[in-house]
Amino acid sequence: MKKTGSKATTVLLTLVAIMVFMAGCGGGSNAGEKNKGENKGKDKEITLRVATSFAGSDPWVPAWTNALQQFKDKHPNVKIVDESTPVNNEALRTKVKADAATGNLADVMFYFNGSETAILTESGDIVSWEDELAKDADWAKQFNSGIIEKVKYNGKLYALPYIGFYEGLFWNKTLFDKYQLEAPASYDAFMKAVDTFAANGIIPFATSLTTPYLQEALVLSQVGPEGQQKAYDASWAPALNIFRELSEKKAFPKDALTLDDEKAQALFSGGKAAMMFNGSWTAAGNSKIEGIEILPFPLVPGGKGENMIVSGFGSGWYMKNNKDQDKYAMSLEFIKFITSPDVAGKFAEIGGTYAVQATATNATAKLLTDGNAMVAAAKDFVMPIDSYVTRESYTEFTKGLAYLSGGKKTAEEVLAEAKKLNDKATK
Repeated sequence: MKKTGSKATTVLLTLVAIMVFMAGCGGGSNAGEKNKGENKGKDKEITLRVATSFAGSDPWVPAWTNALQQFKDKHPNVKIVDESTPVNNEALRTKVKADAATGNLADVMFYFNGSETAILTESGDIVSWEDELAKDADWAKQFNSGIIEKVKYNGKLYALPYIGFYEGLFWNKTLFDKYQLEAPASYDAFMKAVDTFAANGIIPFATSLTTPYLQEALVLSQVGPEGQQKAYDASWAPALNIFRELSEKKAFPKDALTLDDEKAQALFSGGKAAMMFNGSWTAAGNSKIEGIEILPFPLVPGGKGENMIVSGFGSGWYMKNNKDQDKYAMSLEFIKFITSPDVAGKFAEIGGTYAVQATATNATAKLLTDGNAMVAAAKDFVMPIDSYVTRESYTEFTKGLAYLSGGKKTAEEVLAEAKKLNDKATK
């Protein structure tokens, strides 16, 4: 009996152990299912198609390539299909238009805004950013709200602004100090510098009269943003007369009528000219020259455009309104990643101005940092004149300025002729 009882006890204990083990396995199975449910979307394989202009010889290709790799390292479950296409030769426009027409838009796009936005909104597949920005206040405050208002299309924000450009007055502090001149921050200081440098055999202002930069600065300073939008209005005449006065003061190179912009830049960077009004695309190169500074163009007498600059954001980040919530969430995460200060800072090292906070690094060119500070401090900014007038009228306007500088036409005549062509085409 004793042996039988011991055997029965052994069997009973074995059965209990088996039941406990099976219960444990069952509990582990349920826990595994629970964890699987909690991780849904985090480990799921997701493919994102991205289409940008960061391709070919585009200067931002290195920053873009590094950003993609960082994102993939952070999200190993995400496969990114990079459909970036060079912006030249209309390649990017052709691709996006074809994708929109066939209902095959990429999940994330860095594409033109303004009138180009219509191609995407008509597809019905594009996110309007207001709701997402409202959900994430910390992310939203990283963007310049004034710039966001400028790039809306029909009152809605479809393209998050990112890389833009600015135009500014570059000046050689070394030359100014040599002749004991003040910075050209005021009109009087600017004109005194013109007279002083002209008298000492130094070109006061490096410019080509075939480029629009100086006249844009003068017009904006004279009439302000609202007046600048009135194409070829008579109120522009005082600004154009200053243009003629500068020509009479020998402010420009002797061959300014035939000189191209590249050669005008070379005069400035070579120390043969004291000032130059040009764009952010020249900032990195000029940062290599000791003593080069940048300012907004000074306010002209009676002007309305104090601390106003020519600047713009012609492209932005679009996102497809995916019905697949995991893909939607990952697309949004990608947008937030690419617009984060650290990643934007890597793009800023290369050039441009930014609508989003960008962390400055030691590699960021000085004039790029200073230019972004100038944009941030500006009271307002406008797009260039040629962005909203007809090409034919603008060609006539530029040609007329050559006659104006030589005293062969008045400012009023130049404006009237350009306005006639613009009005004819826009009626």
